[in-house]
Amino acid sequence: MQVTKKHAEWAVVALMVVVVGLVFQQAATDMAAQGIASGGPYDNAAAYPKLIAVALAVLVLAQAATQIVRRHKVQGEYSVSTLARPAAVVGVFALYLACLGIAGYHLATPLMLALLMWICGLRRPLQIGLISFGVSFALAFVFEAMLRIVLPGGFLHLNIAW
Repeated sequence: MQVTKKHAEWAVVALMVVVVGLVFQQAATDMAAQGIASGGPYDNAAAYPKLIAVALAVLVLAQAATQIVRRHKVQGEYSVSTLARPAAVVGVFALYLACLGIAGYHLATPLMLALLMWICGLRRPLQIGLISFGVSFALAFVFEAMLRIVLPGGFLHLNIAW
């Protein structure tokens, strides 16, 4: 089966629309009921994802408009196998989101980052480990210590006391 570049571009637009919709669906509920934060949606972690989702929606609309207005035919075809890596990246991220509540941020995030680096071609285990834990720790510091957002602790209730 051959997938044209036009099909791939529209598939990405559709995926991003779903992501934006999911963010707003999740943020529409009281995040305290989900155990993410306390207070109203704009007093906790809901404002940041909504802001990012709005920015993403604007970019998706711009991309869709460009694809509609483009007069020349998009060249190039892809086989299903060439789309395997991007599909694997999306699959790892979906698996990460599914496991985040169970495993917690501090276990799931370094594993997700390591898997993404492996899928993208990095084959140095020490480098993968250092980058995975470094990025995960830095993001945890920003969200927990600076923004005062409690990250999911998982079944082990892992949280760092900043």
